[in-house]
Amino acid sequence: MKYDFRKIFVLISIIFISFMIGFYGTRLIYYYKQENRKDNKSYTLIKYITKEENLLNSTIVKDKNNYYFHKKTENNYLYYSGLMYRILYLNDKSIYAITEEVVTNLKYGQDENYDSSDIKEWLNNVYKKNLNQEYIKNITLLDKDTFYKIGEEKSYVIGNDFWVLDKNKALVVDENGNLTKTNNYSDFLGVKPVVEIDGTKDYITGDGTKENPYLLENKSNNTLNDIYVGEYIKYKNIDLRVIEKNNDGIKVLSLNKLDEKCSFSNYTNKYQLKYKSDLGYYLNNTYIKKLNKKDLIQTNWYIGEYKTTYKETEDKYINTYIGLLKIGDYFINSIPNSYLITPNNKDIYIINDKKTLYTNKTNEKLDIYPVFTLNKNLIIKSGSGYKNNPYIVGD
Repeated sequence: MKYDFRKIFVLISIIFISFMIGFYGTRLIYYYKQENRKDNKSYTLIKYITKEENLLNSTIVKDKNNYYFHKKTENNYLYYSGLMYRILYLNDKSIYAITEEVVTNLKYGQDENYDSSDIKEWLNNVYKKNLNQEYIKNITLLDKDTFYKIGEEKSYVIGNDFWVLDKNKALVVDENGNLTKTNNYSDFLGVKPVVEIDGTKDYITGDGTKENPYLLENKSNNTLNDIYVGEYIKYKNIDLRVIEKNNDGIKVLSLNKLDEKCSFSNYTNKYQLKYKSDLGYYLNNTYIKKLNKKDLIQTNWYIGEYKTTYKETEDKYINTYIGLLKIGDYFINSIPNSYLITPNNKDIYIINDKKTLYTNKTNEKLDIYPVFTLNKNLIIKSGSGYKNNPYIVGD
């Protein structure tokens, strides 16, 4: 019997090639699926932090279903929506974090009740709108129980005096870490929001240190319209920080004070452009020459008198290019020994050297930190928005 070896060779080759395609094709699909499973492709931040090897290298204490970062921990930094936070604790569903810095100074309200307080209104109507809504679940203040669980006066939350809660009632943590009751709800104290963040979102990068904080968001910024309140900008060699995003543009605080101290006015506690000796006139006629006017937006500056709530400051306004911070604005603590734009009776509010608010005469010469609004369509040339790597914009 004769065999056609050529046909046999072709048949065997076909079988072999089919086997190899099947085998390696199956393995390729298997490993592709393994590499692209959600659990392997990326962790949620909660799963990442609670990995066994990470728990061994941190000061996390488990209490029932919550993991608390305790005392002097240095690896609980989280950068979210333009601000640096410290993670207080987390569980299977949520991450609870407090701002590293005081974001504003406010009176608590008329009484101890948080639900009717000025601070709750500010958190939900000012602070919340500046956060990435995809991640946020709730906003409140630090509560007494959490304060005790993270190490009380030895913990990482201590700094300026700030408001905290005992359930629905006001308490104060002073700069030394003492937790005290108060009946002075009209005191101007720091506000450090606590945010509850959706813990099911993917962890992007970071090890939790201040130099390399945890990141949840992964976005590119092309214009100023893409950035967050709290981020930093370099414009005309001026260091700026974003304090507000509105329909007009991006309102920024100059972190560089004027070369010389100035009085507010010899005539009035109302911000205006009428008198050449007034601060408002100087900023909008002389200082503005340092800027490119086509990059600026003329906008409303609220000059209403503050009595019992920050919302009263919006009762009156002046429309111009350059102004100052008012009560209720972000980062008031960053401009010590300086005027605000908010009047009170015949005086005006200032920030003193201890970074607290009080009223003062208008004719004293103080440091001045201008505020102006940039066009939101300005192109970002470089930078990441961090303090040490600000966004670069302008000519």
